[in-house]
Amino acid sequence: MLDTLARFLPQFLNGLAVNFQTALWAMLLGLLLGLPLALARVNGHWLGAVASVVVAVFRATPTFVVMFFLVNVVPASNGAGSGAGAGASGWGMTPWLAVVLALAIYATSYVSDNAIDGIRQLRMGSALSALLFLMSLVRAFFVMVLSSGFGAAVGVVEGTTVTLRTIEAMPVVSDRLLLIVCVIGIFTVCFQAIYYLINALRSKLTARFI
Repeated sequence: MLDTLARFLPQFLNGLAVNFQTALWAMLLGLLLGLPLALARVNGHWLGAVASVVVAVFRATPTFVVMFFLVNVVPASNGAGSGAGAGASGWGMTPWLAVVLALAIYATSYVSDNAIDGIRQLRMGSALSALLFLMSLVRAFFVMVLSSGFGAAVGVVEGTTVTLRTIEAMPVVSDRLLLIVCVIGIFTVCFQAIYYLINALRSKLTARFI
């Protein structure tokens, strides 16, 4: 078991980095699209109505279905890989890019919905609402880190893929359970460390603005 863990951990950490990169790019795209949509919805008029329809469609779009649609319908990139940034050398679709774009649709609707109140409060002079918006983005980012694991279904080599491959090669059930516990422990430590840093930053900013 120790030999298996020694081989597994470096591969898993590399895969986990892909999960974080996927979620980060999806969040950046979500901010790029979601904030203008939120502004349009706050300002109203016909543009706000159009933005509301777009967000409603994005909100109801199944992320998993979008991922498979992009992988199977959109032309693939030449020499496409399965890791982060795999589509950098071509203009076609790659499994990793499909996961990013699918999650970006969710991120766009999430950002737009949560930014509306923050924009209104900022216009009223409340900086605390902006802090609450940032906290909601952190929560959404963690959700997308975990959700990026469904990239295993289309060949993206991330944390879930590495874990599943290792479990399949382990004949003893107790070893499989131990490996799963180790993976949960790694995710817990990573997320709790980030939450601690974010909460510390929030406390400092809250003390400054209140």
